[in-house]
Amino acid sequence: MDWRDIIDNLTLWYNEFINWYLVQPIYGQILSIIGIIAILTLIITLVYYIIKGIAYLIYYILKGIYYILKGIGLLFYKLCKGFYDLISGEKKLKKQTQNDNLQNAMSIRNNNLYCTECGKRFTEKMINQMLLRNIAYCVNCGKGLRLIKYQEPLIPTP
Repeated sequence: MDWRDIIDNLTLWYNEFINWYLVQPIYGQILSIIGIIAILTLIITLVYYIIKGIAYLIYYILKGIYYILKGIGLLFYKLCKGFYDLISGEKKLKKQTQNDNLQNAMSIRNNNLYCTECGKRFTEKMINQMLLRNIAYCVNCGKGLRLIKYQEPLIPTP
């Protein structure tokens, strides 16, 4: 098929439409213009949402592939790190769990512990519980305190 045949065919149909349009009464011409505008609007809207859907589809497929590759990479990293720790014999340091209700107790003197919340001195029962369980609750304010390290004072007191 030649381009001239296509153009001749289009001009034939265009002329037929113009002849039909001019024969119609005025309200028919107005309604046909409104119909053509409505059909064009629907076609443009349909094409827009099809293109938008295809773009979202491609985006989420690429995002899924990214997360799959990221997970596979993390798997290989953890496996290699685990094998390295196993072969080298190095022990992993366990992280301390952070609890908002527990605070660290500070040692001020040899046997004197003070609450970091209210500043009151620990009783003997609280000190014994701290040494047994590494955790005690202040009798004055009720705050949970954890003993991380029992330190000797830097400057000895007489």
